[in-house]
Amino acid sequence: AGTVVGQLLFGYLSDHWSRKNSLLVSTIILIIFAALGAGSYGAHGSTQGLFAALTAYRFLLGIGIGGEYPAGSVSCAEATGELKKGHRNRWFIFSTNFAIDAGFVVAALVPMILVLIFSENHLRAAWRVALGLGVIPPLSLLWLRVKLKEPEQYNRQKMNKYPIWLIVKFYWFRLTVVSLNWFIYDFSAYSFGIYSSA
Repeated sequence: AGTVVGQLLFGYLSDHWSRKNSLLVSTIILIIFAALGAGSYGAHGSTQGLFAALTAYRFLLGIGIGGEYPAGSVSCAEATGELKKGHRNRWFIFSTNFAIDAGFVVAALVPMILVLIFSENHLRAAWRVALGLGVIPPLSLLWLRVKLKEPEQYNRQKMNKYPIWLIVKFYWFRLTVVSLNWFIYDFSAYSFGIYSSA
């Protein structure tokens, strides 16, 4: 739910405000709420409170993750426009889909390795370290995003009002195909990720 809210919110912000600033804000949200999730604690050691805190922090973390999709993917697509033809798709896919899929693999392996390190008698340490390690990727990107410049294509073609009817009229087929491709990809990738442990 947080990811969907983040996609909608940051999709709007990245178009109307700034790609760079949207990425920077979503990165800061990721850092803060990944750290808070790792340090979650229920009042007076309450398990119910722990799960309530985790739920809230993970929802807010999802907003940051959702911000990465519209601001980051579009920035990558615009930046690849400055590369010569024949090389654009390779770098776009490497920066988006490959990064996501590599993250799925790492997200499956790291908790397993941590349980092997800490043993099954110390699962609290294993899950806290696993969640805490989620701070490292956005921290590694923070300085790069501070130094990031707005893509040239964004500066040239920035629009604050969109002719939605014309977009639907001329691009409905392409939009449908791209949306269907992403739906199939997300449905299969996230479903396998959610149910893999079961």
